[in-house]
Amino acid sequence: MSKKDTVYLLHTFKNKIGLRTFLIQYLPLVATRMSPLLIVILTLLVVYKLYRFVYDKPPNTPPGLIRIPIGGSYWLLLWRNYKYVHLALDYYAKKLKSKLFSCYFGDYFVVIANDYANIKEIFSREEFDGRVTSADYIKDRAFKKELGIFFIEGPQWQEQRRFALRHMRDFGFGRRQDTLESEVMDEMTLFIDILKNEPIYDEEKKIIKGNLALFPDILYASAANNIWTIMFGYRFNRSEHDILRHLCRSALMMQRANDPSGGALFQRPILKHFGNMFGYKNHITGSNAMIDVVKKALERQKATLSENVNRGFVDIYLKKLNEDDKSPYFTEEQLIILLIDMMFPAYSAVPTAITHAIKYLMHHPEIMNKVQNEIDSVVGTGRLVTWADRINLPYTEAAIRESLRIETLAPLGIIHKTMKKTTLGGYNIPANTPVIANLAAMNNDPDMWGDPENFRPERFLKEDGQLSKDLTLTFGFGHRLCAGETFARFNMFETIALLLQTFNFSFVDGEPSSLDDKVPGLIISPKELWLRLELR
Repeated sequence: MSKKDTVYLLHTFKNKIGLRTFLIQYLPLVATRMSPLLIVILTLLVVYKLYRFVYDKPPNTPPGLIRIPIGGSYWLLLWRNYKYVHLALDYYAKKLKSKLFSCYFGDYFVVIANDYANIKEIFSREEFDGRVTSADYIKDRAFKKELGIFFIEGPQWQEQRRFALRHMRDFGFGRRQDTLESEVMDEMTLFIDILKNEPIYDEEKKIIKGNLALFPDILYASAANNIWTIMFGYRFNRSEHDILRHLCRSALMMQRANDPSGGALFQRPILKHFGNMFGYKNHITGSNAMIDVVKKALERQKATLSENVNRGFVDIYLKKLNEDDKSPYFTEEQLIILLIDMMFPAYSAVPTAITHAIKYLMHHPEIMNKVQNEIDSVVGTGRLVTWADRINLPYTEAAIRESLRIETLAPLGIIHKTMKKTTLGGYNIPANTPVIANLAAMNNDPDMWGDPENFRPERFLKEDGQLSKDLTLTFGFGHRLCAGETFARFNMFETIALLLQTFNFSFVDGEPSSLDDKVPGLIISPKELWLRLELR
């Protein structure tokens, strides 16, 4: 090899032909034809290139983890805790001695916040309102398009969110409404009656055996029916509850299939072709199952649509689709994914959170007794607890909040993204940077809670016994605040209060009763377990 060829080759390498390409295609040739001095120089260049790859990151960005080829820093997270990525992120935040740090997920530069101040700022500022919208596995569950409400951004998200919230409120979503609360109480009365008496239908007999009930499955029908009413304007009767349970199990399958950080599918889309190795099959199966039920319901809704009556939110959206001057964002496919985005948290997250709360109370019987005593003294046994009683049951509500804190349901929430170059915590954050809010780390931060490892509802009460401000940010904050917060809190309170008013609970031998018996995913869900219910 001539000197001219050598100089050209080194110049090409310097101008980033790629480390992998150079090592495979050019290094063997160079090594056989170059002098020892040039080999040393080349070796130093390779070492320098490797060093830059491992340690480089955008200037003045938060402290970062080293980067490893192919998977980036994600390998370190998997090495530390492959099941619960949020715990690995918290570990490295402590190791770096920085609540705000950065790393690479594959080729993506990512920023992670682990404390209240930075997370609150992320949720509050519109620069962080973006979403990761173009990932294959996200679009694959939405007709290969950017649809719905969770994984869209910009004008499309603003328009769809504004329309949905404005009209869903008319049916009790996001604010109190007497009609909805009455319907919810009817559903909860049926729920308690089913638990008190013998099961009737075959599907009920699979989840109720004598005084044993399977959690969270027993909660599915009531949770799903309540949100379905808002959307479609009708309820499934008891003989049709198996449809609701199918929806909820499909939603939970989808939740469990996904890594909350995006995981391997986010970094390397080709991995979706490896079946269920990375959860893709269950992700799509769960999503498609919900889509099929919604499609059938929409056909029924369109066939019975009336110009003079709006039975639920779907009627209003369908009428919007018939307008000639509607924006291009209004489509039937958008409606389908929008409905699933709005409903599947109620299908999976609400029953999951209730089951977590019941388990924590059972592991702390003295707290469960205090909750039951408060309900007995305020409401008694002559009638069922209602939402209106919540203001007079602060300890009960505090116990629910404490369960949501100590077992943060969605440990990383949904990943945000910077819409433009901005700053956070004194650091520069480039445009289009995924930003993760580690809510689980924040909710278990000793600097914020003092004794986060203890289940202590009193931390949510003021000295006078009334509720204090909830700083857990369980439902987010700002523009991306979960639209269903009021609805979810209502259903959680009603269900837990009614169960504790009516029954005493005990574990069943051989069942996964430990607080560690749980399954990772977008949400942390408890393993299914049978509980014994005794009438009080």
